[in-house]
Amino acid sequence: MTEPVTYRRRRGAISKTEREWRVEDDALVTRGGSGREKRYRWRDIVSVRLLHDPNRARPWRYVFELQPKHERKIVIDNAHYAGDRAFEERSESYTPFVRAAIARWAAVHPKGRALIGETPKRYFFLIIGALLGLGVLSYFLVAVPTALDALPYASIVKLGIILLMLPFFWQAVLKVFPRGVAPDQIPDRALPPDRRSG
Repeated sequence: MTEPVTYRRRRGAISKTEREWRVEDDALVTRGGSGREKRYRWRDIVSVRLLHDPNRARPWRYVFELQPKHERKIVIDNAHYAGDRAFEERSESYTPFVRAAIARWAAVHPKGRALIGETPKRYFFLIIGALLGLGVLSYFLVAVPTALDALPYASIVKLGIILLMLPFFWQAVLKVFPRGVAPDQIPDRALPPDRRSG
């Protein structure tokens, strides 16, 4: 039996103490401040997802989601609540923990694929929002008077600008497209960058 890989963090102001997550051979084990342990057997975890999910207070936030059979999703991120509405990044212990957890999950699910990026439902709404944004921008470019209107071919120039925006839109769509990868081929963008190098 190998030494368990552990990760500790305090989720927020409501949490009084840190929660420990431990990767063991047969299960993911969690223990809160009360000392009570809960085990999630690897064979009962049906999917894993990794994504970069930054927000204003934590632009460096990465999330690891595990979905056990018939239970709520487990969400673990690299943000530790340090107090007074401040968070600290714990990527140095988070990344080895996530790699170890995925390796144990993959050993039990040899054909399993780790999901990278947004959930399909969230992706759908992101696409709808992006299409609406592109449509509004295109409408304003056509409807609002600009300096281009004085040109003899103003409508063709405006159409050209709209067409030039499409590749950027498509690139953004593909970047967040939810996809599955083999657990040993997790892309670098799914985990926090190694800040020790350089």
